[in-house]
This record gives sequence, C-alpha cells and structure tokens, in this order.
Amino acid sequence: MAGHSNRFSRRLVLKSGLASVALPWLETFARGAEPAAVQRFVCVANPFGMIHDAFFPAADGPAAALPANLAVLEEFRGDFTVFSNLDHGFSSGHGATHTFLSGVLSSEASGMPEGNVSLDQFLARHVAGQTRFPVLNTAAGPVGGGGVELSWTSSGVMVPPVQQVSRVFRLLFIEEPAEQTATRSLRYDEQASILDAVQGQAQSINGRLSSRDRHKLDQYFTAIREVEQSLAREKAWLSRPRPQVEMAEPQDGTVSQQLPILFDLVALALETDSTRVATIEIPGSFDTGAMGIEEKGYHGYSHHGKDPTLMAGMRKVERYQLQQLARFLGKLRASDLLDTTHVLFGSGMSDGSAHTNKSLPVLVAGGGHRHQTHVTMPAAEGRRVPLSNLYLTLAQRFGVAADRFGPSTGTIEALA
Repeated sequence: MAGHSNRFSRRLVLKSGLASVALPWLETFARGAEPAAVQRFVCVANPFGMIHDAFFPAADGPAAALPANLAVLEEFRGDFTVFSNLDHGFSSGHGATHTFLSGVLSSEASGMPEGNVSLDQFLARHVAGQTRFPVLNTAAGPVGGGGVELSWTSSGVMVPPVQQVSRVFRLLFIEEPAEQTATRSLRYDEQASILDAVQGQAQSINGRLSSRDRHKLDQYFTAIREVEQSLAREKAWLSRPRPQVEMAEPQDGTVSQQLPILFDLVALALETDSTRVATIEIPGSFDTGAMGIEEKGYHGYSHHGKDPTLMAGMRKVERYQLQQLARFLGKLRASDLLDTTHVLFGSGMSDGSAHTNKSLPVLVAGGGHRHQTHVTMPAAEGRRVPLSNLYLTLAQRFGVAADRFGPSTGTIEALA
C-alpha cells in the first residue's frame, strides 16, 4: 500500500486478480493503537459490616468530607467511590452474608442461570490460563478462623480460602518438590482419561435420544470440554518456574499481624502476574487486643447495641482494616497497577449489631473509573438499585462480554 512505511494505514485493502475489497476500519491496526490494558480485581471483605457514621460520607460528590474512619483514604481522593443504598435485598442477617459477591442465596442458586457464582470466580473464567492462578482466594489468620464464605462456583460449591500467610507465600513463590509435581501431572492425565471415557460412552447413545435429551447432552459435552481445557491449562503451568521475590517467607501470627502481610502478598501476586483476581477475607476471629482496646473479640464488639464503649472499640477495629486497605492501594499506585486494578471493599452485613443487610458498606477503588468519592443511590422501595448492577459494571470494565450478573438489572453509570 502506498505510504505504508512500517505502519498500517487506517483502511486495509485485500487484492486479488479480480477485485480489490476494502475492509472496515479496524482499531487494532489504527495509528497509535495500544492493546487493551491488563485488568485485575481484588475483593476485601469482612463479616460484620461497618458502623455507618464512620464509613459513609454525609454528602455526595468528589469533594465530600470523609468521616472519621474513611479519612485514612484522603490521599486517594479521586481514586475511590463509596456507594450508599446498595444491597442484594435480603434481610436475614448472618444468613445472607455469604451472598456478598454473588447476590444469590445458596438455597436459591438452582434457579439462576449461573447459580450463585461469585464475582471473583466469574471474572477468573475470563482470564483462565493467562496466569498460574486464575483466582487467589485468601484469608488472614488461622485455619478455621471464622471465614466469610465469600467465593462460590457456578455449581454452588464454596471455595475455601488459603489461610495463613506462610501457606499463601509458599503457594505463590516456593517451588514444590519434583515428586509432588510428577504426581500432580499424573493426576491430570488420569482425569483427562476419565473424561475421554465418559464422553465416549455418552456419544454412543446420542443417536437414540430425544431432541430435548440431545440438548442436555450437548450441555454436558460443553461442560466436559471446559473441564478438559482447564486441566490442560493447569498442567501447562507445572513446568513453569514460580517468580522470585525479595520478600522472606513470613511467620504466621494473629489475624491483625497477618492482615498487612496478606495485603503485601496479594500485591506481589499482582505485580508478578501470578494472578489477576484475588480475594482477602477478614475473619470473625480478628483479635482486638492489638487495637489498644479490651480483648472482647471482633464479634463481641460488633454486637455493640449502641453502647458507646463498644462502638468506640468497633470503630478502632474497622479503622485498622481501612488503614491496611490504604497501604494496599499505596502499593498498587507505586507499582503503576492502581488504574488497572478494581478493588472492592465491603461486607455482606451492613450493621453487625442490628443484623441488617440493607445498605451494605461498599467501596470501589482504582480501576481507572470516574470516581465520585460518595454516591447515594435511590433509597425508596421500588427504586433501589441492586448491588449486582455494580458487579456487572466492574465485570464489563474488566473485559467480560456479559449483559447480566446474578440478579442485576443494568449497570451503574456513575463509574463510567
């Protein structure tokens, strides 16, 4: 093409001996076009919500004054938005906290097209195979320390987080013994063989089925192919070395001791592209003695019943969580990852004392969104916006071609 000179023109022309056909303008070959930036997602969740007057700003807009606990994020003004009046419409207290990332009760999952799949698992499918871990689910503190039940597969299975920072570190950065790798490789081969056998048996009866049953079988074959692809991707990573980092293997301790380390590990996992989707659960076993207050336990302070002393203690526990979130955002900013990492902070419980799930504490940071500091969504019944609309907005920005997530009814334009 005339004037090509190592650069694609704005319009490509295919030529043959008979004719020339102009293709439409393709942005991939446009002058100065850049590939889409890699997107990342991190969710941080606690089980008991937040005291509202220390979390939700009183006014809307970018210049809204920050309440006491949220003031630790002042340096990130312009990079985060707090939403008021977003929830999933449930009112069963602890019985609904597991819906935070899905919007669907586990008991009602069978009636949904994607079950009660959580946002992290939903996004992980989009980037499966591109990193060693499609999703990294973690929790601070000891094994069995009172999890959030945050992550769920589309088949309704809860995904347990990796607990204790030493285990997370070894998973990310320590090579496993050769014999363990060989065993895992053999297991992948055995699973693939079983899938081949099952698929062969199913195909042998295909010709004798009704059209409805053939449709069911097609869905079954699709599921098998997805499992086969997943196994192949996982096996391919067995021969690739884990990244080397300067951080020494951390020692386990209390939840308050492990939480900042866990944030550092997730930041390293993103920096090394070991994963692009991660969750951090703050368990109910969170110790309060480290906050300079009486050791009544996180759950004990959450049942404050408006008692001033207990509320003051609860505010300190919540402030500590937000301080660690601020540290994490600072690490992402220093690594030039903040604008491409969608960070969601919140809880499936609105107020741990009142056991309400209405107007959940929700904060979104980073991701290159048009942040507003505080946005109050409609509060009136019949006009309320489902929290799943925010999740669909995040999923689309992440790069997922979806028009629905859980019980969503649309997207939220405030972040566009």
